[in-house]
Amino acid sequence: FERSYLLQQFRECDGNVARLAERVGMERTNLYRKLRALGIDPKRALDDD
Repeated sequence: FERSYLLQQFRECDGNVARLAERVGMERTNLYRKLRALGIDPKRALDDD
């Protein structure tokens, strides 16, 4: 659930991690850690449709 939620929000932010962090209420560095833990590569996430 968390992975799909973050991917959806990431797409809505057009791949902008700073905007995603603000939207979900996390610091950017913590969000990067969370994305890595969930197996989400921010550079490739928009291509994974």
